[in-house]
Amino acid sequence: MTQLKGKKILVTGGAGFIGFHLTKKLLEMGADVTIYDNLSSGKIENVKDNPQANFVQGDILDLKKLCSLPKFDLIYHLAAQVVVPYSMENPTEDFETNAHGTLNVLEKARKDNAQLVFASSAAVYGNPTQLPTPEAYGFHPFSCYGLSKVVGEEYCEIYTLQYGLKITITRFANVYGSRCHGVINDFLDKLQKDPSKLEIIGTGQQSRDFVHASDVAEALVLAAGDNAVGKTFNLGFGETLKIIDLAKMMLDILGLTDKTEVSTTGQSWQGDIVTIWFDISKAKEELGWSPKIRFNDHLRTLIAERKMI
Repeated sequence: MTQLKGKKILVTGGAGFIGFHLTKKLLEMGADVTIYDNLSSGKIENVKDNPQANFVQGDILDLKKLCSLPKFDLIYHLAAQVVVPYSMENPTEDFETNAHGTLNVLEKARKDNAQLVFASSAAVYGNPTQLPTPEAYGFHPFSCYGLSKVVGEEYCEIYTLQYGLKITITRFANVYGSRCHGVINDFLDKLQKDPSKLEIIGTGQQSRDFVHASDVAEALVLAAGDNAVGKTFNLGFGETLKIIDLAKMMLDILGLTDKTEVSTTGQSWQGDIVTIWFDISKAKEELGWSPKIRFNDHLRTLIAERKMI
């Protein structure tokens, strides 16, 4: 395991869902962690529940404030606009946060000569024809969000090539776990309001690769190792699950199988991807990482945390 004890580490977006799990892991390893977050989507309780971390409320678009922070050894750049429909409705805002914001974080890394781990996304692949999808598949973004992440990755490549920065790129599949947002949370919200019906946006035939946040946090730690520098890694479970089947699993756990009417809108939002299914062999071989938590095993725990069973 990568040695991070005593290292000064900045986590942008550390008040977010994945940021919380990563910060918790880093603190357990004895790192000196600073969270930098504007709380636009991150939550203050995620900061308070990692009390050993320093917290600075700030925006990655504020380059002056970012560069006024103390010197760091390592930066995890998680802060982003991650909602695909929002990116399609507000492409300039999405670009500002995800592309310009990433450029600012890279400037902070250059100033500090800090190592950087960048959180990218499955959205850079668009609707891949190769499944499971390897890192070498290339960029085929299908949304403004995906395109802004491509720009972020390309800036990382330039900063590696031209300034010699040590950077690792990680591409996330669908991360879930305690405090998560996304489709699982959306379904639970709907069922709490009205357990008699569940509407799925789209056809329900979209499928996703679900990976647990604690597994991702472990991979992000390994991504800071010397052997990971200059490389790109898929972080998923390496399996895919249809959204309609996810709904059925949840209804079964809740005892609502014969009580809830499931419907679909038939049409999804602009930029929605049909299938996310990662080839994770590179992360297994080169990082020595394998996700441990199976989705089926943890879904019940996640639902129990909402006190719905």
